[in-house]
Amino acid sequence: MNREPTAPPAETWQFFSACIHYLGKATLTSLFQRGERQIERWSADPTTSASQRNPVDRYELLLQELMDKNQAETARAVVGRQAHIVGCELVEKEMPMPDKGSIELEIIDDLDVKNRYDTVLLDPESTQQQCRMAMEVFIRELKENYVKKCQDNGWNP
Repeated sequence: MNREPTAPPAETWQFFSACIHYLGKATLTSLFQRGERQIERWSADPTTSASQRNPVDRYELLLQELMDKNQAETARAVVGRQAHIVGCELVEKEMPMPDKGSIELEIIDDLDVKNRYDTVLLDPESTQQQCRMAMEVFIRELKENYVKKCQDNGWNP
């Protein structure tokens, strides 16, 4: 249970095992307000023990439920926040599809989003997360413009 990982964790139980090794059980029991045995169950290989779903497994189920209910923006907001913590940015696998019939309408559609972005940036009370989310929404709109231009010209985005 407290062995040094030989590779980055591919499974959630391996992640908890690595956390035990690098952070110690005391840190995890304090953070999750659970006993050592529960932390050990979360880090156990389910093929060789009676492990239980750990918080990451449950979190992934929660994200899937949001995606199933077409709430991708909500799910992506929290995942993007976590990506930022580890020095990464969340990028969609595919370019967004334009939702307007012409490049002119796509560009007009940007105005409100750009205004919201500027408003967040100028607000002295806005948080880093709010600024980043507003920026990501604006970038998505710009990508829609690019995809529409590509579609209109027969280019592959």
